[in-house]
Amino acid sequence: MRIFLFGLLLGGLSGGLTQHYTGHPQLAACVGIVAAVATWLGTATVIFCFESE
Repeated sequence: MRIFLFGLLLGGLSGGLTQHYTGHPQLAACVGIVAAVATWLGTATVIFCFESE
């Protein structure tokens, strides 16, 4: 659950900062979604790799 919330936090932060600097809401939404999914996938990959040892 913490990883899910961490991904949402990073996605929201990335999207918010993108919205602030560019003023483009669709770009900010895309950046936020990509950041959240990348966080989840990256964390899942690390967990999978270290638990397979």
